[in-house]
Amino acid sequence: MRTIDEVMPVYHFRERHRREIRDTTAEAVWQALHSVTLNDLALTRMLVAVRGLKGDRSKPMFDGGPIKLLEQDEPLYAIGAGISRAWQPRPSKLEVSTVDEFTSFREPGWTKYLTDFRVEPAGDGVVLSTETRGYSTDTRSRLLFGCYWAVIRPGSGLVRRDVLAAVARLTARHRAARP
Repeated sequence: MRTIDEVMPVYHFRERHRREIRDTTAEAVWQALHSVTLNDLALTRMLVAVRGLKGDRSKPMFDGGPIKLLEQDEPLYAIGAGISRAWQPRPSKLEVSTVDEFTSFREPGWTKYLTDFRVEPAGDGVVLSTETRGYSTDTRSRLLFGCYWAVIRPGSGLVRRDVLAAVARLTARHRAARP
């Protein structure tokens, strides 16, 4: 299992978020993380829907969402990737199926991005964190993506925090439902 640090040690942009979830296990948080749907997002469901997560709003976001999960170390770590020209009105996207395919991609004019999720046991609960990193394959795409990132970064961060909050709510709901 390769981590985000191993797959993309050099990057042009980065965003990290974390949330402590008490009175739970890594397994319960992992299950909630993999069941989060667009409907579970309290603040940003419309923002995510507008930007590219179309279709069934009750389908887990990891199934057909903005990133494709490439590797998982259940219940502690998952890493997903994408390659796009996000700055375009209708972004061009390339799908990759493996970490090796992702790391070997070097065609100019694109931005490669990774997102990971870590579930780390901590005391009577866990810390759930996510990090996104991006690397543009040439100077022009780096400038174009930089302008795009400057505009969308606040919303991007809000979406990630909303996903972490949704996982915490789902975990609490499942805990309350146990006999």
